Amino acid sequence: MTRFLFFVLVATLGVGAEAPLPNKQQLRERALQSLKKSEKDLEKYSCLVRTQEDELNADGSIKKHKTREEERFFVNGVEVNHLLARDGKPLPAADAKKEQQRVNYEAKKYSDPKNVEKRHAEDEKQIDMFLKALSFTNERREYRDGRSTIVFDLSGDPSFHARNLDERFASAMVGRISIDEETGNIVEMHAQTNRDVKIGGGLVASVHKGFRVGLIQQREPDGVYIDKMAEGSGEARAALFLHPRFRFREDLDKCHLFSVDTQQSVQSPVSPAPGVKP
Repeated sequence: MTRFLFFVLVATLGVGAEAPLPNKQQLRERALQSLKKSEKDLEKYSCLVRTQEDELNADGSIKKHKTREEERFFVNGVEVNHLLARDGKPLPAADAKKEQQRVNYEAKKYSDPKNVEKRHAEDEKQIDMFLKALSFTNERREYRDGRSTIVFDLSGDPSFHARNLDERFASAMVGRISIDEETGNIVEMHAQTNRDVKIGGGLVASVHKGFRVGLIQQREPDGVYIDKMAEGSGEARAALFLHPRFRFREDLDKCHLFSVDTQQSVQSPVSPAPGVKP
């Protein structure tokens, strides 16, 4: 009877029903800790990534269509992409050799802890910039696949003074972001610019109002988060080159577990090198 009365009291008053909602800074710290802990686990994964890019006419019809297939793997938590094919065709031998050399260089580079620390510092700086440029409002808790997710509405912080294109782009975004409460990892984000963003009066660079971006991350069975989908569409301009309407989408096709010795040459799945176990 006492136990029954206790549950009635909890249901009536809401006492202890849910933990207080974490704020964006708390989630930031969880995300950084989660990234650090998952660095070694990420190295177990190799994923096939398919990317399509469309240049559009003014009426929205496709002017040019391009595709890429890449193998994505991780060295000390840093992703490295190995281009395998363009527009459905494997790279010519000369291009494949150059690409292999570039991939080997990237793998060796990020096997050095100093370079990894530098990369992580740059990523952390970028995260902090977005946190300052954006207001995270209307905080609420939702449940997705049995996990608690914190959802925020996004809009530019009027007190933030943007100085470059990245900062101006961030402060012009409006949308929604969902973050895993336990780990701080982004689960899903969709946003778009609510005004034109210009540098040098638009002569240096500009992003037009309505430019959209989206991101979905996938949680693997061992708790590692990997990008499942990234997309964007709109109009942008860089220097004196006008880019008409365009859109891109990157999809994670599949992942498999493997191990990699970053001191060895990292080959494509077709012909793995010594040190790479499919």
